[in-house]
Amino acid sequence: MKAPVLDISPEAAEAFTWPLGIDRRLGVPVGAQLRGQLEYGIACGDIPRGVRLPSVRELSQELGVAHVTVAGVYKELLGLGLIVTARGRGTFVADAPQPPPGPDLARLTRLLSEALAQAGAEGYSLRQIGDTVTMLLSRGHRPAQVGVSVLLVGLFADATRSYAADVQAALPSGDRVQAVTLDDLKAGHSGESVGAADVVLALAHRLSETRALLPGREIIPLGFMPSQRTRAALAALSPMIRLAVVATFEEFLPTFLGGVRRFAPHVSEIRATHLHAANLQSVLDGCDVAIYATGSESVRALMPNKPAFEYRHIVDPRDIEGLVLPAVAQKKETL
Repeated sequence: MKAPVLDISPEAAEAFTWPLGIDRRLGVPVGAQLRGQLEYGIACGDIPRGVRLPSVRELSQELGVAHVTVAGVYKELLGLGLIVTARGRGTFVADAPQPPPGPDLARLTRLLSEALAQAGAEGYSLRQIGDTVTMLLSRGHRPAQVGVSVLLVGLFADATRSYAADVQAALPSGDRVQAVTLDDLKAGHSGESVGAADVVLALAHRLSETRALLPGREIIPLGFMPSQRTRAALAALSPMIRLAVVATFEEFLPTFLGGVRRFAPHVSEIRATHLHAANLQSVLDGCDVAIYATGSESVRALMPNKPAFEYRHIVDPRDIEGLVLPAVAQKKETL
């Protein structure tokens, strides 16, 4: 079965191909598989923002999936804000929010012109004004900078703290990042962190849930990618082992399995399941090593005498550079 094509918008030169596929041997509903692959692909940047998705009819024919199933998946993704429709053009992955504009140089010119005019009106010569400005600049005379408070909303506590550390490492000294989970927000356990936050970040595929819990707040969605440590651990696996792959949510199992195969193509014996599957224990009993998704840490207790490690992600550095840092810089201008 050939892979469906996701065409870049008309302005772009090349088409983007995403290998969607349905594996009926996994025991995961077809609709859940399709939604999981699209949701994960968008959140992790495998399906770039702004590309055109196949129509419902095209995708239905390519995958051999019922038209109503594909239509239902697209409707769910629309509700999550991951995709958008444009009348007469098709369905597209939602674009990232535009970074805030840079400093207004025209306003700076006006401020300095007013200051020069005021100084001249009070009898200071241009030379005196110039010497004073030069002296102030040489001393690094600037107003005290106020730190920006960033709130990162995640799904699982440990992973969310790790994502917050990714962002913190990129921020200027004095700015701080706090981590809370969606469950914290639902239970009202976020303390004063929400009200004090200047910038709010959320997982791209959990954006609608975060918005519902923080109405009226501007929220920046973040993409993710497998960490270098995860990729290295998979590449280092022996080709002779029996590997178990455990997803936390069944809809992400096909994509999770695909990622494992991408970074460990040399491992031929792989069995895949999810955390709540009836066959979980038997799959773990029959493996030598297990890799589990974030949120499935309980796998370790189910196989205490065998190695198991987490498929961990990091925040996409492109989103930190292109979305977070400009938002923090803009907020600092107003503090």
